[in-house]
Amino acid sequence: MLSNVDPSTGDVCNTLYFQGNGASQTQLNKYTGGRKTKATTGELMWSTGRNNLPPLDVIYYPVIGESDLADVDLAPFNNLFSVLNPIKVVPALITANQNQSDGVRVSGFDFVHGHTVMSHAIHLSEYSLGQSSDIESHYKKYQYWLNLQGEDKKEGLIVWGVSRGTLATFCALSNPEYKNDYKNVRLVVLEGAVDSVAEVMPKRFGRVTPVITHAVKFFHKHSMIKYDHENGPSPLVTIQNFPENIPVVFITSKMDTVVPPENTRHIAWELAKQRKNDVFLLELDHSSHPNYMFDNKEDHDRYEQFIHAVYEKYHLAHKPELASKRRELLLTCKLDPDKHEQEYNKKSFFNK
Repeated sequence: MLSNVDPSTGDVCNTLYFQGNGASQTQLNKYTGGRKTKATTGELMWSTGRNNLPPLDVIYYPVIGESDLADVDLAPFNNLFSVLNPIKVVPALITANQNQSDGVRVSGFDFVHGHTVMSHAIHLSEYSLGQSSDIESHYKKYQYWLNLQGEDKKEGLIVWGVSRGTLATFCALSNPEYKNDYKNVRLVVLEGAVDSVAEVMPKRFGRVTPVITHAVKFFHKHSMIKYDHENGPSPLVTIQNFPENIPVVFITSKMDTVVPPENTRHIAWELAKQRKNDVFLLELDHSSHPNYMFDNKEDHDRYEQFIHAVYEKYHLAHKPELASKRRELLLTCKLDPDKHEQEYNKKSFFNK
């Protein structure tokens, strides 16, 4: 699995990956450099890339767990009537198309049970957008890693979240019930990071936000979803409980309209102001959400090289030839409250 990176360049870690909204474990393939990973279905999955760009080569020895997330239904067509159910058919078609678009490939399909990571539906009743069921799923993944044996288990852990996965990751690590259990976490990477859903919605939906908010509250009140818009946790609410001394990397893009860059800047800065963690913010220029690695070659290379520079800084296995190209970004992307707080309060620093 580490044929593309030299373990002598740093400590080899597992990476616990938590995907974005509407995605399954196949999203991981955008970060594994085209290498094959075993899915929870037993299939082997990989990506050939998109737009003539390969997947980022930044995740080695990924941790998926024993099952996908609670809201991911990998066997939506388990009876004759389910193929007529639009609640199952539409998401399955959308996710299959997204996987094809991202160059995802699988082998070893289970024809007997029909489980495949190439398409899935949603268990709406488990939908929590980084709250209860997602936090529990994250912790289960962590427990799975703790119990790994042999060559599959590495001494350290990188925790990686994308979009919805940033909510789950941040809130799981900050959860008072689990906080002290997350040992040996060497690095956290949060791509398209959400400060809170309540903060993102007005920027994304504009005038119809009150209508959507009312519907979400109605669904939660009647136990149709688990996401609690009023009382549920968010990174902004739980930030004081985030564990100390773990470096955190935030990645955003100026072209992101799903999780606008100002939301990622906000949570990155609020964490930096705690003065308990090294915090980095890398801002790409041309890429949309969640295609930071496939929309633009310059962004693709910058992202990949920056991550290897971060790996190098914190003594994690990396490619020196990539790390050397972005070492200077570690200085310009590190958030320093002592230097930048006055500028940030004037709303000027992050608009440069």
